Amino acid sequence: MNFLGIGPLELVVVLVVALLVVGPERLPRLAADIARTVREIRKYTGSLAAEFNEVVKGLEKETAPERTEWKQIGEGLTDASRSVTEGFRQARSDVEAGAGASPWTGDVSPESVYV
Repeated sequence: MNFLGIGPLELVVVLVVALLVVGPERLPRLAADIARTVREIRKYTGSLAAEFNEVVKGLEKETAPERTEWKQIGEGLTDASRSVTEGFRQARSDVEAGAGASPWTGDVSPESVYV
């Protein structure tokens, strides 16, 4: 059992020290004040999280058409890239089939072809 990184033995020590420092009369009131503060903090952080989620959903709704458009553009680029790659593969296989061997044999290097 860990509470905020504090083990059971450390928690007992903290409670004993609090009992000695605050006293048995004021300890229940202090515990109630701490519990109230923790509840308020949780409530506040919960409302912040809800507000943040609302803002994110609003942004998602506002940008939905643009995201759809960019997705279609990306798919088009992917299709174009596949077509170009397939064209290069087909051209390479045609050259290799026509030459009967790899096109990079002999004195010709791939670098000299592109110069």
